[in-house]
Amino acid sequence: MTTSTAIHPDTETKPPGDIAVIGIALRIPGAEDIDTFWSLIAEGRTTFEAVTPEDSARFGYSPAQRDNDGFVPIRSALDDFETFDAELFGISSRDASLMDPQHRVFLETIRSALDDSGFDDDLRGLRVGVFGSSSSSTYLTGPVSDAGLWDTSDINFSAMLANEKDFLCTRTSYTLGLTGPSVVVQSACSSSLLAVHLARMSLQSGECDIAVVGGVSISLPHLGGYLYRAGSIFSPTGGCRPFDASADGTVKANGAGAIVLARSDDAPDDYVYAHISGSAVNNDGAEKPGFAAPGIAGQSAVIGSALTSAGLPADRVRYVETHGTGTPIGDPIEVRSLRQARGSTKEPCYLGSVKANIGHLDAAAGVVGLIKAALVLERAMIPPIAGYEQPNPLLNLGDALALPTECLDASWLDAAGVSSFGMGGTNVHVVLRRRPDRGRRPAAPPKRRYSRVRYWLDAPSPASPDMVEPSKTEGVLQNQGIPSETDLLDMARRTLMAPDLTIDDDFVDAGADSLALIDLLSAMRERFAADLSYTDIERSRTVRSLLDRMLDGIPTVDTNDQAGRSHPASHGPRVTSNLVAVSERGTRDLFLVHPAGGTTTIYAGLAPHVDPTLNLIALSFPDEYLGRGCTMRDLAENYLAAIVGRQPRGPYLIGGYSFGGNLAVEIALQLRREGEVVERLVMIDSHPPHAYTSGDCSGGEYLAAFPALLEVLVPGIRFDGNVATASDARTVLDHVVSPDWPASVRTELARFFDIWKENHGVLKRWTPDRDLDCPVLIIEASDPEPQEILDRLGIASSSVHEWARYLGSEADVVNVAGDHYSIFRDPAPLQAIGRAVSGALVSR
Repeated sequence: MTTSTAIHPDTETKPPGDIAVIGIALRIPGAEDIDTFWSLIAEGRTTFEAVTPEDSARFGYSPAQRDNDGFVPIRSALDDFETFDAELFGISSRDASLMDPQHRVFLETIRSALDDSGFDDDLRGLRVGVFGSSSSSTYLTGPVSDAGLWDTSDINFSAMLANEKDFLCTRTSYTLGLTGPSVVVQSACSSSLLAVHLARMSLQSGECDIAVVGGVSISLPHLGGYLYRAGSIFSPTGGCRPFDASADGTVKANGAGAIVLARSDDAPDDYVYAHISGSAVNNDGAEKPGFAAPGIAGQSAVIGSALTSAGLPADRVRYVETHGTGTPIGDPIEVRSLRQARGSTKEPCYLGSVKANIGHLDAAAGVVGLIKAALVLERAMIPPIAGYEQPNPLLNLGDALALPTECLDASWLDAAGVSSFGMGGTNVHVVLRRRPDRGRRPAAPPKRRYSRVRYWLDAPSPASPDMVEPSKTEGVLQNQGIPSETDLLDMARRTLMAPDLTIDDDFVDAGADSLALIDLLSAMRERFAADLSYTDIERSRTVRSLLDRMLDGIPTVDTNDQAGRSHPASHGPRVTSNLVAVSERGTRDLFLVHPAGGTTTIYAGLAPHVDPTLNLIALSFPDEYLGRGCTMRDLAENYLAAIVGRQPRGPYLIGGYSFGGNLAVEIALQLRREGEVVERLVMIDSHPPHAYTSGDCSGGEYLAAFPALLEVLVPGIRFDGNVATASDARTVLDHVVSPDWPASVRTELARFFDIWKENHGVLKRWTPDRDLDCPVLIIEASDPEPQEILDRLGIASSSVHEWARYLGSEADVVNVAGDHYSIFRDPAPLQAIGRAVSGALVSR
């Protein structure tokens, strides 16, 4: 099913106003797909397992805690919680390692639920809402803090975005391109079922066309067991037996669940599991013994309200997936509330609790309970309550309620309820109806396979093999402002959030983007007073090469035991031009010129998608050219000298993105003038020359365009209300309130503005002086650049096809989905660009 056919009107016999469950995905202990989950609950199995002393120690329990009489070495664990398919979602390894595993598992589970509902990766044209819940981040307070990347007195903005609950849903919406409401819902244990209720309201009001609802809970300490405390909900014996006479609490479970919802009138029948007919939410208020205690009146009232919302009598709802935590007081209160809400009924209602199988999923408990209830209706079977043998003597089940001890045929079942009661008193109940045809869902879309790559922040080890003791040589060099190999490697690991980085690992390959490199540059300047520019760090992207660059001009060090020897890093490659080797694994060079901002880091994202026979050699903007008033022909002449220094003779492969494509044209013209062969020129979304020369742009107009440019380059950036009063680029950056950049980063971005402004001025004064007579590949973004930026910069709207007036022969044009900026940010267009470049430049 594609986005064009997924949602269509079909009025058949569906109750008006109902919401259809059309997609399901989960990752819980013992199950990562629906069928395995159903087998687990239908067979009455549990996932509680013993924890080894080594694992208890790994997750933070001291020997004294493990020896405590209250320590319970039991867990209900999720497989592969340390892994993530970062490449699929276009997330750098640096950012993936920094992300709370809850965010990562939530993202994969939401994507899988959309797959199960039949939607492909392109969801444009539909307003897809995301409603979700998560538990508190123990990754932030654990591994991120242990790696030295989180300090409550010095907030790391990147770490906050990657771990705080607030960004769970918006990160998912951003990553998947979803434009409906994006709302994090938190009400303790009832969070994700409350998210279902709010998503239902959003669909019924027309705020979105599709809603995805998910919950996730991964608690790292509980993977090592837990300390039982009297009065807590956790079991001293390490089990969960709802409604049983031996019930003594629950065990923390780790996992996630997600569902996809659509208005039943619009939903494709083949994809429907069940229909949501009613839902309600309330709070106990003060009508209970204490803040954390459950309330009979509130629970009973919310069940009654949900039945009214569904328009169903209690007799029609004969299965309820209960909150069912297995506490000796909570279970009897829930039974009493159910009986009170249902009144006198003729037929018994069967109860269930998935917590008996896997434990308490906290913020994800409600949505996983709903998934179970939907499958009970779809498969017409009622599973047993795992571990149940005899009822809690405080229960008063009567004839109205029944506790299944084996899997029962439920072909007679029409509707089911789901309860979730949050500590603090927020109660939610949802009522589901069976499919009108009373059959199984016919659709069986293919399952997506995720790569299981470990992304985890491990605490730095002082015994790491490449963290050597400083030598006497290093001590002397440190007195001259040169850091030791050990110190610089440690700084790079911490700043780039790459704890496994070695002295020869490329920073960009390790996941660093341009802002991360600026962070490292700023840290080096602050701690070591390093006399380096961004261009230096861009060209020397390893610890060894950076040290080598810093050694330029430092005399050889003589010490008693190392006379005449150079610094350990001094045998690394030296960069003597504006060439930056983005990737060197092939036999031919493709030279790519920087865009207007002067940096070349963006080409690192393209490198993995280009044929391995091609080296990507980028040309960055030299610092010394800023302010010299160079023309396009001056720049081309100097860049050509660097190219010829590496490759003396043709045929040449040359290209560039945006401004870089225009400058590549001038370089190609100069090569042709010298009689050299340009085998192929590649322009990636470059405006034709007349688009620039048709309008002028003053310094004030460049400045006014700067905030709009930052908004597309840094998604989520926020300014204060006074940014329009800024008198220069540095002041514009001072008005940025989020991200909370340090002063050094703002200064470096102001330099970026100066280069960007100067290169745009160069374009305003350039037109090719002859037709280009070499084969040309033009790659065009499908969506236009923001009109506000074009207007402010005096750039006329144009098409890449207008390059025809400057070419001696027809160019090959490839269209790539995205806009001018997203094509180098998102994985799908980068892959498409890589395919186009490889197809044009590599002989098969």
